[in-house]
Amino acid sequence: MRSTTKYIFSFLVLAIFMCLSFINFFPEKLSKFLTNLTIDRNTSTFSNNEDEITVFTIGTGSPLNNSRVQSGTAIFIKDKFFIFDVGDGVVTKAEQMNLPLSELDAIFITHFHSDHYIDLPYLINRSWVLGRSKDLNVYGPKGLENILASNYDFLELENKHRVDHHGSDLMNTKYAFGVSNEFKMKEDKKVIYETDGIKITAFNVDHYPVKPSIGYVIEYNNKKVVLSGDTKANEVVFEMASNADLLIHEAILNSLLKNTVKILQNKEMYRNSHIVHDIQDYHTPPNEIVKLANKANVKTLVLHHLTPSPDNIIIKKLYEKQIKNFNGKVYLANDGDKFIVK
Repeated sequence: MRSTTKYIFSFLVLAIFMCLSFINFFPEKLSKFLTNLTIDRNTSTFSNNEDEITVFTIGTGSPLNNSRVQSGTAIFIKDKFFIFDVGDGVVTKAEQMNLPLSELDAIFITHFHSDHYIDLPYLINRSWVLGRSKDLNVYGPKGLENILASNYDFLELENKHRVDHHGSDLMNTKYAFGVSNEFKMKEDKKVIYETDGIKITAFNVDHYPVKPSIGYVIEYNNKKVVLSGDTKANEVVFEMASNADLLIHEAILNSLLKNTVKILQNKEMYRNSHIVHDIQDYHTPPNEIVKLANKANVKTLVLHHLTPSPDNIIIKKLYEKQIKNFNGKVYLANDGDKFIVK
């Protein structure tokens, strides 16, 4: 037995030595192999079943922490690729997930807090740099046109340098900017996109004092996905989510944050305590979401924009206690999770 172990150990040492020697003396050959492997991986074609809705939670965090990417959700239907909200880190994370940004069809913004749109100029630019050769429609409530107009000045030099270096045939500035589809909400809901059997409806939510603030319903092939946007407990959300296959709802642990306020005050961190106090009145605790989602007969509930993030066992248990009574499947989303509505 000792003899066998000795031979195995010697073989492993020899194999490691040979690998290190090969790397040291032949890095050029290895680099060609790695380059080829990387290109193949990054150009792999994304595919989804045309009868299904495929959802990725790109970013599930909130402004209170930097351990997660901020708000961003990708939805694939047939040959269409949409992203809802573009918070900090969404573009980089989407690339890491190998999502086909050059094929992006449209962006939808829920409201104008930075954690929901700060990466918007980067997504417009990056999808173009990566090869997008079609219009990129951007949908959002009042205020969107001004934001997109500011991108012309913001990206002017970047776009010029790309064209000067690579040529206008390769870098066609016709597609270098987002196309504004700003909408105004005269009623609680409004159909803003309807093509190829896909219907997207915007609806008002309650994120006061942030107005307008929007949620979205995505319907296709008798399937329904609903994104709440940022909102306090709101009957309109769950009216729109009635019998939904998938509801993606923001969540906040007020029970924890109330104690956090007291701790911050005791440490004389008054600015922080003031902000943590204020944010509790325009988001929704998990137990309230569960109660209303059960009433609306939601089949699957996904919680995101998690404040705070359930990245340790204690906070995760606090969330789990509040969501255990949901009648269907319920998930605390992570960055990069995938959900399929069949």
